[in-house]
Amino acid sequence: MSYVATRDGRKNRSAAHRAPSVPDRIDDLHGSSIGVLEVPHHMACGHASRRQYELDDPIQLRHAYEQVLCEAAGCAEVEDLINPALLRRVWRDLHLPSRVREAWETQHPGLRRTINRTPSSASASASASASASAEPTSRVSTNRPAKRGSSRPGRFQIVRPAARVRTAA
Repeated sequence: MSYVATRDGRKNRSAAHRAPSVPDRIDDLHGSSIGVLEVPHHMACGHASRRQYELDDPIQLRHAYEQVLCEAAGCAEVEDLINPALLRRVWRDLHLPSRVREAWETQHPGLRRTINRTPSSASASASASASASAEPTSRVSTNRPAKRGSSRPGRFQIVRPAARVRTAA
C-alpha cells in the first residue's frame, strides 16, 4: 500500500489504520485546562468554529479529547492539546476504540479502569436485607433477537407482582 505525504508531514492513512499516539509520560502533557480548545484541521474538518471546544462544558471536553486521542498524528499534538488532570478526570467517560484505550492503558496503567463487578460479602448482605424489606421485583428478558455489532445489550422489563388486597373477614 503506497502512502502520500500530506502538507503537515503525516502519511495519508486513516486513523483506523494508524497506531495511536501515546506519549511516554502523562506528565509531559501540557494542554490548557480552561478556555477554548481548537483542534487542528485534520482532526475535525470545517470552519474554525466547528473545531473549537469549550473546556468548561463536559460534553464538549469529552468530544474534543476523543477526537485528539483518536486522530492525533503524533505525540507532540497530544502533548500540546491534552491536559493531564482533565484526561484523568474524563478517562472513564471517553468513548474510544478499543485499540486506542488499550494502548493508553498499557502505557499508563494508572488510567486503567477498575470495575468491581461482584459485590463484596458485606455489601451483598446489606443489599439482600434491603431488597427483602422492599417490594419484590423480578426482571424478565424481552423476546428480541440478538443483534450483532456494536448494538446495546438486550433491555429488561421490570415486572412488579400485583398488590395483595386484604378483605374483611
